[in-house]
Amino acid sequence: MKKLFAVLMLAFLLFPSLAQEQLKTEENSETLIISKINFSGLRKTRDSYVQSKVKKFLGNPLTDEELHELETTIQLEGIFNEIKIESEQISGTEAQINVSVKEKITFIPLPFAMYSNSGYLAGGIVLDTNAFGRKDMFMLGGFLTNTAKTGMASFSKQAKGHGIPGFSLFFSGSKRAPEYQNLDKKVVLKYNDVLFNFVFALTEKIGEHFSFTNDFKFVSSTTDDHSDFPGANPESIKLGATSLSFGYSNSDWNGIFMSTNSASISTEFSLTNSDFSEFRHPISFSFSIGEQHTIFTDRLRFYQKYSGFYAKDYNIAMFKEQNAGSVNILPGDFSTDRIIGGNMGLEVALKKFSWGMLSLYGDYQLVYTRDTDQEYKFEHGPNAGTRVYLAKIAFPALAMGLAYNVPHTRWQFSAAMGMNF
Repeated sequence: MKKLFAVLMLAFLLFPSLAQEQLKTEENSETLIISKINFSGLRKTRDSYVQSKVKKFLGNPLTDEELHELETTIQLEGIFNEIKIESEQISGTEAQINVSVKEKITFIPLPFAMYSNSGYLAGGIVLDTNAFGRKDMFMLGGFLTNTAKTGMASFSKQAKGHGIPGFSLFFSGSKRAPEYQNLDKKVVLKYNDVLFNFVFALTEKIGEHFSFTNDFKFVSSTTDDHSDFPGANPESIKLGATSLSFGYSNSDWNGIFMSTNSASISTEFSLTNSDFSEFRHPISFSFSIGEQHTIFTDRLRFYQKYSGFYAKDYNIAMFKEQNAGSVNILPGDFSTDRIIGGNMGLEVALKKFSWGMLSLYGDYQLVYTRDTDQEYKFEHGPNAGTRVYLAKIAFPALAMGLAYNVPHTRWQFSAAMGMNF
């Protein structure tokens, strides 16, 4: 009994000091601030570049939420396939973060191909998505389709924010024999043309999630040989245009899928000189809004996207395809100047490998658009397929999908390598 009493007395005497030590430890952990972030494993990427992306975390308290936000920020760069983050206390109130990364392959001679019921596309580009180690992008290449031969080149530099905009340059030239189908898949126009397109754009970041873009475009289209369609008058044009775009994006990474909320609006003003009139002033408006986030489990992602395009006095060479309405249930050679649509569905990660990930997706699509006869029509149907993502390369590797247009009782198969469809 005396021994038990002695043990209890000793515990009683020691408890206050132990509690005080625990309190001090908790206070220290609560007051630790991030004073330094170190990166290891960088080969091509400049340390100064990644430091510019994570400097917003310096001076912040060291918490699990802050470490998660740091990982998401690094993952969003899209140039690392492995990221490990550790923290260590370096003084009574300071901690440093040690980030170990493995870089993706970003300089790639890239072949790509796509096939659908409407035709094929095949080509290749030399692509660098991390040029100069600062995530600038350079691209040079070309492709061949069943209706066109195209060469293209581009360079883009990221916006730094704080009044230092990014910019991009894009040039393409095509020799084409485009076909235009109506929603019944009947060819309503076919002609030959030579098309040149040059775009210069300035982009400014506004805070963490917003961006503003102003681009300037020049398009030249020289058409001939549309004698098989005497009622149609595809015009040769020279077009100068400027557009203003405003965008929002906010993302979160869970180790398997990226969750994202995004929105954008854009308007374009043009000055056109055509074969059949001196000058016209076409205008257009487009929007896009979407989200994707995991539900129930990290391997299941819900997504939805809605977008639209409206144009007045546009030349047919400037019409938009079905992806302007976020669908792929329409004919591949259908183009329009007015469309609004969307999709909603699920994607599940079937298996994650060391080299990448395999997923299945399925969604339902709705679209309201103007057909070639100027009548507005409503189309809808399901869409499903599979995607393969590569861990070490910064683009989708393979995708296959099957869509069904309910009003036209028509199936449409698509497959792509090295690109999205």
